[in-house]
Amino acid sequence: MGKAEGAGVGECMSSREQISSKKRIVIVLVVAASTSLAVWMISGAGTDVPASAQWNTLTNTLTKVTSNSEPQRMQTVPVWWTVPARTITDTTQWQTFLPFIAANFCPVSSAVPSPFSLQIAALHQVTGTTATGDRIVRPMSEAEWLAVYDEAFPTLLEALEESGAGWARVRVNWSWIQPDPPPANYVWGPYHDDKLRQVAETGVRLIAMVADAPDWAADSPCAPVHPEQLDEFAQFLTDLVDRYKQPPWNIHHWELINEPDYTWPHGWLGGLGCMGYDGDRYADMLAVAYPAIKAADPGATVLMGGVAHDWFVEYDGPFYRYFPDDVMAAGGGDHIDVLNFHYFPDFHAEWERWDPNSEDRRRGWLPAPTCGDLFDGQGTAYEAWGIDLIAKTTHFRNRMAACFGVHKPVWVTELAEHGYSNNPASLVQQARYVIQGYARGLAAGVENITWYALVTVNDAHEHGLLFDDFTPKPAFYAYQTLTAELAGYTYARMLSVPGVEGYVFATPCGREKTVAWGSGTLAFAPAGQLRVVDRQGNETFVVDGGPGDADGAQNGAVKLGLTADPVFVSVQ
Repeated sequence: MGKAEGAGVGECMSSREQISSKKRIVIVLVVAASTSLAVWMISGAGTDVPASAQWNTLTNTLTKVTSNSEPQRMQTVPVWWTVPARTITDTTQWQTFLPFIAANFCPVSSAVPSPFSLQIAALHQVTGTTATGDRIVRPMSEAEWLAVYDEAFPTLLEALEESGAGWARVRVNWSWIQPDPPPANYVWGPYHDDKLRQVAETGVRLIAMVADAPDWAADSPCAPVHPEQLDEFAQFLTDLVDRYKQPPWNIHHWELINEPDYTWPHGWLGGLGCMGYDGDRYADMLAVAYPAIKAADPGATVLMGGVAHDWFVEYDGPFYRYFPDDVMAAGGGDHIDVLNFHYFPDFHAEWERWDPNSEDRRRGWLPAPTCGDLFDGQGTAYEAWGIDLIAKTTHFRNRMAACFGVHKPVWVTELAEHGYSNNPASLVQQARYVIQGYARGLAAGVENITWYALVTVNDAHEHGLLFDDFTPKPAFYAYQTLTAELAGYTYARMLSVPGVEGYVFATPCGREKTVAWGSGTLAFAPAGQLRVVDRQGNETFVVDGGPGDADGAQNGAVKLGLTADPVFVSVQ
């Protein structure tokens, strides 16, 4: 699963010198890597030395530095401390210099939360084909599903770890845990206890999506919970959250139903809700679910079920456009912490046409979007703008705010592009879109984005980052590069350069990195050298006036020609 390594990491060295154990102690630690150098020194008078906690704080701040000044993941430098530690009574005896010398050093900030998530449980319930080639879909039992899943699971966990994702979206099946009504006991295994633990132990945080009502609680697994069973559902959620908030699972993020805006009656066969025309009943469910989750874990985050909000009924699709409106009108916005939708670029035109500069708007074919009927121009108007995921984000967020007064963070729990195994051009486009989609979403203010999915076995859309045999697609390596290059960075600004689509990200200490693609040229000044990383993680350096500098002159600036492949660029 691993990809080629970049520039070598320099050796970390530590040394200490006891000048006089009774009079003075000096500890010098050096982290050196080719042209980068960082030296930390503690000096003190008297016989006291730092308490062990103070020493651990110091050593835990040391970070390996590469020769190109790109910080690696935080690592503790081993130091063998043999002098007895005592509590300092006179802190003026000690002076700490951190750093004493530092060249171009900016550590990865652990304060910047990862926005990168993967859906790991995406093995579809497709069990064969008919003579005409149509897929046969039927629900699997837990035992059947695990028989398929167990074989793949070690590979999926390895891929999840190597992807660099900070989160994983997983499915929690209510009907498996509580197949019989209370007072029957819960069935926590074999899937939920064991598999969720294994995912959590990779180090990612989990987004648990609750789905599939048992037959005693709803007309079908995807239908709204019966009003008379809402109390039982609330108790189930309290017990569920109370169990899985604890180690080793540590789940604190809960999403309620997958694509509940689906209207066709058998949505559960594909893992969807089917509440599209029942937004008020979904809001009723939220009204009991939210306090139940918070009662068990006050710090938990409750996500609105990710709505597809595309391929609408008026286009002969299965999703009801005004489901989110119905939910919010019934008070659902008071019982979620996060707005949540899904995005697939197949539907980009639906959202881009609302941009004021689109042809539809400029020619007057579309009015500004309005509350109520989106198209009639009669309700309160709001604006939406941008391309691709930016366009859908601004539309959805602004509609919820303008029409219902709902101001919540936005997450996207499914983002995907096709990567067809028999189509090399499609695989390249998917790899490019991994970077493009995330860059656009983060630029639009989306806080967390889940790629759908790590693998999508037997799915004709082939959205997964792995092939059906669990080997990596080019998109998997692009995802690795994305997570590595933007770790510790947050969105700063968008570039406005002809022929270029570019987004600048920055660390808390001000270091910038540009993600860009297109047919134009980007100029960086002042700059003596650029570090450029392609989607496969290959690293090159472009020196002022050297090969790759589009202006060919040594003038304190470097110009970089772009292509359709996104690159990550930083000034050295």
